Amino acid sequence: MLKVPKFSPKIGMGSVCFLNYDLGFGGTEKVIVSLANYFSSLGRKVTILTLSDRNDFAEFIKPEIEIVCLNINKIKYMPHKLIHFVISNKFDNFISNVWPLTSLSFVVRLFSPKTRLILIEHCNLSEQFQSKSKLFKFIQKISIFFFYKFAHLIIGVSKGVKKDLEVKGVHKDKIKVIHNPVISKPLQEIDKSNLVIKSWMTSKNKKLIAVGEFKAQKNFTNLVDAIYFAKFSLDMDLDLLILGDGDEKADIAKKIINMGLDKNIFLAGWIDDPLPYFDLADLFVLPSNYEGFGVVIVEAMSRGLNIVSTNCKSGPSEILLDGALGTLCEVNNHKALANAILHGLSNPINSDKLIKRSEDFSEKKIGKLYEDILL
Repeated sequence: MLKVPKFSPKIGMGSVCFLNYDLGFGGTEKVIVSLANYFSSLGRKVTILTLSDRNDFAEFIKPEIEIVCLNINKIKYMPHKLIHFVISNKFDNFISNVWPLTSLSFVVRLFSPKTRLILIEHCNLSEQFQSKSKLFKFIQKISIFFFYKFAHLIIGVSKGVKKDLEVKGVHKDKIKVIHNPVISKPLQEIDKSNLVIKSWMTSKNKKLIAVGEFKAQKNFTNLVDAIYFAKFSLDMDLDLLILGDGDEKADIAKKIINMGLDKNIFLAGWIDDPLPYFDLADLFVLPSNYEGFGVVIVEAMSRGLNIVSTNCKSGPSEILLDGALGTLCEVNNHKALANAILHGLSNPINSDKLIKRSEDFSEKKIGKLYEDILL
């Protein structure tokens, strides 16, 4: 077996290559773009390597950063293409994101042994894949236990993610918790041509906002049920704007109409930058079943917006200091979520405290933590 040198942090200006599926809008992708821009600003040569060519961050990525696509549509083709890539392009640091890309990146150590290999896990894998078969979970655990040994260091984006990796066999001393940074970019203007957004903006009710992809993890179904309960059982006048897109959007839209909430819940589609919309809201709501970290919570806090979030084991509770800086509630419980919304609106937290907490996740502060582990 390949012997991995003992990890010893060293500050340098070596080149950095990030690996991820693509650069579609998402929390992991925001982190990669943020760190890539930060390293590039320091003078490092930075490359972002993807499997597919989707890139929703083109306007935010510094022009000197090289974007390379392997053009792979099946994960089984990745090792061969990655081997060829690392042989042809030598890097001082290779940062692989998200299992199974992380496990498959062991080939970097075999074919480029001088490269520092760092793996970042952005999610609680046990939660993410809980519906998979026992065989799938066994194979995943074996791949992590064996192939993660090739890495110099594994990053967990929260204490919850670190704990989950330990359960899967990664030694605790090899895992370092580094929270995600918030991407630094100029504030964009509000899209006033979007009639859905305009309707929400002009509402006289309390304004809620949520952001994310319409998929099972984000559990917008539970949020719709919570708004229904808040309106008809708690007698609350609320209007909710959801910024996002995804496979479940059509079903959610139908549910909203069937429940008579089409004048209270507005689906605006995907927006490149949610920050200016946070300035118009009274409360941000995150209804997820699980989150590795929750960058969007920090983004909302950076605008001084109060937060309600499900207490999904990892990032949100750490960001909100176990509820000291926001309201946490039970996962997948619409009544608990509705009451949390009521509590959050009735007991606002000073915006200056929220903004100050968000600064703990700035590109500069988090970037320095990464600088300490790179060549």
